[in-house]
Amino acid sequence: MPVFGQSFTATGILWVILSLTASICNCVGFYLPYWIRGTMFNSTEVNFGSFRRCNYPRLDENGAVTIVYECGRYVSFYDIPSVSWQITTIVVGVGAAGSLLVALTSLASCWVTDVVTRNSMRALGAVQFIVVILIITGVTIYPNGWSTREVREACGGISDSYDPGTCHLSSSLYLLGTGGILLTLCILLSCWASRTNQHSYRI
Repeated sequence: MPVFGQSFTATGILWVILSLTASICNCVGFYLPYWIRGTMFNSTEVNFGSFRRCNYPRLDENGAVTIVYECGRYVSFYDIPSVSWQITTIVVGVGAAGSLLVALTSLASCWVTDVVTRNSMRALGAVQFIVVILIITGVTIYPNGWSTREVREACGGISDSYDPGTCHLSSSLYLLGTGGILLTLCILLSCWASRTNQHSYRI
């Protein structure tokens, strides 16, 4: 019966744990719409992600503007108010999915012997490197969308590209940053994660 983590070194077990933690940070940070926080009507807190937002204005039956106190995504991809946010949604989404795929692969490998090799670990480390680049790219592009009308309304009317106005960065961006840092560490650890140099075969 395979022993948990038999193919991994102690460094490899740490790599698996950090990879799983990083993927959780990246996926949660991507999905939750707490990237930037502002206020509307002087007191109502609103939050924006790249494709979701919380507490948004809506016209009621009488034509008056009311606040809907819930989180939701834009109806379609093209309803996302900024091309920069559309790009960010794709890039960070792919990065988060890649991060999760590597984490699940590494976790499954803990119960399978003679599958994890130094070459395969380095390949997974290369995927994590690509994921880091994607997340950094998406997070860097995201502030370019702060000039949209929706963000200006929540940020004192003075926000602009890469200028949040009266808004503040929120928890989702910090989660993505944490995930990126952990993945960077994982890239280094992946070089010493496996016990074997090549696949073993039985005749």
